[in-house]
Amino acid sequence: MTDFVTIEAKVLAKALRFANSIVETRNTIPILNTVRLSYCPKGLTIDATDLDLQASIEVDEIDGSGEWAICVLARDLAKVSMVAGTVPLRIEPSFSYRDDSTSHKWTGKTAEITAGDAAYSVPAMDAADFPELLGERMQRIERFTNGHFAAMLRKVSHCISTEETRYYLNGINWSAKPQGKRFTATDGHRLASCRYDGNESGETFSYILPRKTVSILMAFLDGADIEVFSIGKGNTVVETILDIQAPSVSIRTKLIDGTFPDFDRVIPNNENHRLDIAREEMLTAIRQATAIGPSRGPAVRLRGVEGRLHVETKNPDAGSAKVATSAAWPAGMPEIGFNGRYMAEMVRSCQGEIHFGMTEANAPITLSDDDKDVIRVVMPMRV
Repeated sequence: MTDFVTIEAKVLAKALRFANSIVETRNTIPILNTVRLSYCPKGLTIDATDLDLQASIEVDEIDGSGEWAICVLARDLAKVSMVAGTVPLRIEPSFSYRDDSTSHKWTGKTAEITAGDAAYSVPAMDAADFPELLGERMQRIERFTNGHFAAMLRKVSHCISTEETRYYLNGINWSAKPQGKRFTATDGHRLASCRYDGNESGETFSYILPRKTVSILMAFLDGADIEVFSIGKGNTVVETILDIQAPSVSIRTKLIDGTFPDFDRVIPNNENHRLDIAREEMLTAIRQATAIGPSRGPAVRLRGVEGRLHVETKNPDAGSAKVATSAAWPAGMPEIGFNGRYMAEMVRSCQGEIHFGMTEANAPITLSDDDKDVIRVVMPMRV
């Protein structure tokens, strides 16, 4: 009986969009340019990896036969499934052997693909060479429902650092402390932290989810129920890998091996001054004030003029800009200087009316909205 699987092209294309977000382009290791197709009576599974992140995607097939696995180029298969449109797509693995009377050895293999009137014969690789993040799934760390996991990552992800020197900031810290369970990101200039549990049990842990893992979770598991497990080898827990389970999807990710800073030390404990303004008005004022001068991180100043908030910039080459707002400037509040791009990104993450808080001049600035679970901090700068 011929080994094969038949699947709707659009269903395969959707799964491969997920898989190709993991597969690295132009990888010098050929097997890492592929996805592994595995078929058995339980159905079809597509695996993708970049050695740090691995996803297994269960795909609904129309029909199939045999029990087999083969690796094909991820982007070629994705393009074939995209141009196929809505027709069924059939994949047949074709294997060759060499029998030297002592062993069977692969000498070559292809995948035969048909989609309507189109037929393709593409090179394939041995599924036995496909690398995996090995380990046994152990105890459940946490369960998140109704897309809560991806939603919390999205609230803080804009603060992830892209600086490679402090590599431990290139992700989101998921921690359990006496202050609660939180997701936190910082690049040293701004910080966002989302608290989701009071941690009455006193549990403690600290994981750093890499930036790529965070992006994939937000893009493809938005709205999904998720369970997170530890991974073990024997009776030993592997502290550098997590197993994330969602409906029809399994993800294993390496963690950033480092120590995340003690961010509680930079979060102000009180506010001596508070400024309130509508989110859209603040964004408009920042855009208008930064319309001249350098586009990367222009310095912006907030100050009170006749009891109203003014947003200002000044540049020796480009001149100056002043934007008056309708927000009242609190009496006794010091002027505030900050990086305009950073602050704009922080304001965009808010909803409705926002609140700036500060303890004293040149102290970190807090930014909040009606979401009481999120704390945002921006470091000041001299203007």
